[in-house]
Amino acid sequence: MGCLFAASSFGASVGQAQNASLQRAPGDGDIPVFTDAYDGSEFCADGSSDAPCAIAPVDVPEFDASFVYRFLAYHAQRPFDRFSWQAFTSLMDPLHRPNQPARWETFPTKRDLFAEVTYPNPACGKDLPDGHLLLASYLQSTGDILIDQTGNFVLFETRINPVAADYITANNLQTRSGRAAFAQSGQAIDFPTGHLQADLAKVVSAVSTKAAAANDPANNAISDVGPIIPVAAPGVMGAQLLKFAWRILPTDDATQNSRYLTRPARISLSGDQTLDGRAKCLDVTVGLVGMHLVQRVASGNGDRWIWSSFEHIDNVPMAANARRPNSIITKEPFENGCLAPGAVDQQYAFYGGLGASGDPANQPISGTLKWADHTPYARLSSGGRATSPDIVRCWRLFSGTAESNFVWQGRLSGSVLANYMLLGTQWIGNPGGAPFGVGEVPRFLTNSTLESFMQDQSDATCLGCHARATSDAGQIANFTFLLDPGS
Repeated sequence: MGCLFAASSFGASVGQAQNASLQRAPGDGDIPVFTDAYDGSEFCADGSSDAPCAIAPVDVPEFDASFVYRFLAYHAQRPFDRFSWQAFTSLMDPLHRPNQPARWETFPTKRDLFAEVTYPNPACGKDLPDGHLLLASYLQSTGDILIDQTGNFVLFETRINPVAADYITANNLQTRSGRAAFAQSGQAIDFPTGHLQADLAKVVSAVSTKAAAANDPANNAISDVGPIIPVAAPGVMGAQLLKFAWRILPTDDATQNSRYLTRPARISLSGDQTLDGRAKCLDVTVGLVGMHLVQRVASGNGDRWIWSSFEHIDNVPMAANARRPNSIITKEPFENGCLAPGAVDQQYAFYGGLGASGDPANQPISGTLKWADHTPYARLSSGGRATSPDIVRCWRLFSGTAESNFVWQGRLSGSVLANYMLLGTQWIGNPGGAPFGVGEVPRFLTNSTLESFMQDQSDATCLGCHARATSDAGQIANFTFLLDPGS
């Protein structure tokens, strides 16, 4: 059994945390020892298995709104990162049959739900083979385009779980006129929250209290029998929103492609998007490179959503001047932008190391790009190949998140999901105000494939940005831009 707040005196084995560049040294105090000795109930939301399972977590039962978190402690983040990994792996079920449709594939897409968001070439949806994704979006939320080092566009897709989709349609929020009428009604946009079933919630509350007392380092009362992990299911599922980033995989590199969660896909393109001016349907294989997973829960401040972000471990290197995600002392954490590390010791999908160490990275692509009908797909208007930008990760992983990755990736060994990492789980932990933003913890969170070019900005924070979301009727939209489909 593992010890939640392990210290060096407990003799835990020391390891290297993947993608974290963290080493333990004597006297680190609350810096975690990287060990795989986690309690088996870490991995399945209802505690029925000691491995990742199909059971989705519906809440973070340890989340208590009476606590105010301003500076993130390792032990405070642990339940949220567990929730993220449980949610991610349950969405990917069946884990042992990666070629079968996953749970997320049963969710409607943004284009399915909002008829006003049409496909550029509607003909591409006809006779779409089973299991194929139909993709069209290749602009990030900032309006920027990302292309990988092979010269291909990254594509984006938004999906909505049935709970959120039912709320949208029940309130006629899938139409512009319906959103206007809802705003006029005076009702607040209020997506359903997930919660444990009532009888279980009482038991979990008692267990959570016991766990806090048994594992609180401030009381020098670290449990020698391991952490007491309350279950996060069964119960009522809340609204869940997903955003995916997909990379077009080369056809001649089976070894590299085997490292990705892949899907066959068809890309819908209008004539004004292509090099030759003709509408096209391109059939490709795509690999998952990034994902936001956002879920609304009842406990604590979870009604302001829990934001989880994952990406592939081969995406990008760390910036030479990468900072900790709670860097709140300075108003401008990246005065000169995020800087390239120079030469790297592995191949990355979005970093080629063309510049010298210390050169500005994450530079947006200028000029108009068009789609060719063969690789490399991203072309200049002249037909020449576009230059791929060097992308780096500006924000380091929080130490507890690095350990969570180390443990979960080890437990997922043999599965393609072991090649993915949690960048962070963001939640509302304090009342906010300068310099604490809207109260989000950790203070900063971005994804190198979904917010590639804004990572160094003061609003490089998922919950902080989405706190400003409104519908196209001007109504506060409960942390989602979905209800402004044209934005």
